[in-house]
Amino acid sequence: MDLDLPPNIDFHPLGAALYHGKYHTTLLVTNCRRNQSTIEVFELSVKNPTKSTWRRSLSHDLIPNGNAILPVSSTQFYVTNDHYFRRREHKYLHMSESYLALPLSFTTFVDFSGNNIKARKVVFGQRAANGITATPDLDMVFIAESTRGGFGVYKRTDDNSLDFQEYVKINGHTDNVHFHADGYINAENWGNSAVYAGLHPNIVRLVKFVKGIQNAPSWIVSARPAREKMEGNPSDYKGPLHRARADKETWDVRTEFQDAGEWFGGATGAIVDKQRGVMIGGGLYDANGAFICHKT
Repeated sequence: MDLDLPPNIDFHPLGAALYHGKYHTTLLVTNCRRNQSTIEVFELSVKNPTKSTWRRSLSHDLIPNGNAILPVSSTQFYVTNDHYFRRREHKYLHMSESYLALPLSFTTFVDFSGNNIKARKVVFGQRAANGITATPDLDMVFIAESTRGGFGVYKRTDDNSLDFQEYVKINGHTDNVHFHADGYINAENWGNSAVYAGLHPNIVRLVKFVKGIQNAPSWIVSARPAREKMEGNPSDYKGPLHRARADKETWDVRTEFQDAGEWFGGATGAIVDKQRGVMIGGGLYDANGAFICHKT
């Protein structure tokens, strides 16, 4: 895909999301530029979806380190900021924020429908806010916190505020999250739907993987509300790697995919295509970039 970017924009994408309108699709991409964090806005043609037109670049003080995006319209979206301090300007404060798991990051709601960009914080005190996803009706929003492990559950209000409901802690460093809708009706009836999350179970191996010293494992889990107390998790993975656990008995969390890193390392998240029976995932540092595996 030709992204049609102006030549003066350095492009280091981290997160991306699509909003499908009646006449065109809006593509929003978080761009980690050398000097600032921006959101690049593209328009995709319905007739020719691989053709893009760059529309504008968005920047704001409340988007210091944009990571993942959840659009609610073609001109409104939520964006997570994985850090408060930018590494380029505050290297050691940035590192301290990561290693000490300081609750300084936040999630921002942005509206650029008018002449001016309007932005406001909607979630405060997060520990490395990362992936963000929502139910199909945008009623419930889920935001991962990497250094805390797991994700927060929020109720979206009419004015696009997010009301905290609960936190589902999982035994791994959570990266991207995706809501897999399978029979979803509403917040009380998910059917077989679930939040799919990519986890990094061994952060030391991940750091070595970044440096090309050692492979890092890949781990994808699913999480769904349990309407009654779960007695163990008999269907969960029983291999030699990692077993999924949640800190709440009211959530069923189980492994959907694992690899020691020999086939694919450091997976950050995945989506499921139920009709084709495949899982499609990606990673930051694996040379293959992405993976596809079939359901067993």
